[in-house]
Amino acid sequence: MKPRRGSMSLIALAGWLFADLLLGLTIIMLGAQAASPASPQPSPGPAASPAKSPSSSRCAVRVAGVGSKPTKISFRVETSATERELLTQVKTALRAHKRRLAGRHAGMVLTFGANGAAGDGVQLAGRVNEAVRRAYPGIFAAAATRNFHDLAAPSGSISMEIYFVTEGCADK
Repeated sequence: MKPRRGSMSLIALAGWLFADLLLGLTIIMLGAQAASPASPQPSPGPAASPAKSPSSSRCAVRVAGVGSKPTKISFRVETSATERELLTQVKTALRAHKRRLAGRHAGMVLTFGANGAAGDGVQLAGRVNEAVRRAYPGIFAAAATRNFHDLAAPSGSISMEIYFVTEGCADK
């Protein structure tokens, strides 16, 4: 049986219609992903200061971010210490770095703990991060933390890489 000529042109028309609709939807989706011409104003974060400094009036837009160079701190803790004892040890250890921490806000903290097996080192790093938040909430309360195990260090060693929130100017 031979197909009719009219039905074949209807199928071809449907194919072109589908292709045109697909092209139209693609253009709409690409247009929806375009960046808006106005840049959004940054919301004041924990590092925003309420009083404007003389240099802040020269900024078109104030921006905050996390610095790319960490402040590195190392100290020792007792691995079998209770939470209260660990809090005291962390306070004492960080007090030695008071000048490097004062007036700053941590954005991200990578903590490396050494305590035998890998899981134990990660757990120790987590306990230290919780103690740091409780000891110095003004600096570490809003920080994102990650816990790691340090294979090369002796048991009880803690190494912290603290990435602080920074402020700067950006062109509008």
